[in-house]
Amino acid sequence: MPGAHFFNSVVIAIKGALEVVRQSLKVIKKHPEISSYPFTALLFVSVTYPLIGASIFARWYNRIFNDAGSIAPHHLRIILGLVGFSAFYTALVTAYFSCIVSAGVLAKLEGRPTPPLYGLRKVLRHFFRVTRFAILSVFFFPVGIYAQRGRLPKGWLGVLGSSITLHIAQVAPAILSTRKKFTATIRDAVDILGKTWKVGLTLKIAMYVVIFVVVALPKLIQHGLFKGHVASNVSWLVSLELAASSYVTLKVINSLFTTVLYYQAKTQGNN
Repeated sequence: MPGAHFFNSVVIAIKGALEVVRQSLKVIKKHPEISSYPFTALLFVSVTYPLIGASIFARWYNRIFNDAGSIAPHHLRIILGLVGFSAFYTALVTAYFSCIVSAGVLAKLEGRPTPPLYGLRKVLRHFFRVTRFAILSVFFFPVGIYAQRGRLPKGWLGVLGSSITLHIAQVAPAILSTRKKFTATIRDAVDILGKTWKVGLTLKIAMYVVIFVVVALPKLIQHGLFKGHVASNVSWLVSLELAASSYVTLKVINSLFTTVLYYQAKTQGNN
């Protein structure tokens, strides 16, 4: 029955995701220094995001706190501006930290020597290439479909699923070790991780559920305990900062999981 098949697929995907988490924890236990990456990302974003945001949008912040009226059209522009800035800033920071994690973890899994700050050195050597891929990451989904166009229309579900789950950690090994163009790099990633898209999607959904809960907390607390226009604006600003910091931190953690998944898929593919 279709329903039973779908349920079994979900169960298998969840079990696969839990196994990846278990393997990742084993890697962290063996190499505890890896656990510093998410904390470093959290600290970095928590410090730099409000400073950069306040310097760029100082006039907008003042307008939010000084305006005691109801939400007006200019409020929408302010919110869109802050959200746009948050998306761009977190995409860059996420790309840098994800590549650092991917380089370090993959080297350890493959048994290669990893001198101090190995991942950071790799990213600095390929800084502009990583930055370019970070900016172009908004096109991962359509390019992923284009890179797998030969599998259409019969394998449309796998093409769609593997394209949706594409993120910077999956392409990081090719970014840091090759000079291939954008589409070719994406093709390498989906060739290795395409078949594991269900596990990747499960990890991604779990990550966004956690992010949603973290971001919603300030608004829930404010709605239950504090009333007024200023309290509402403050809760929105806190939510934006939590969104940025939690998004980057959880993406870095997910990058660790993805690198382990990448290594497993690559090892199985070579056997």
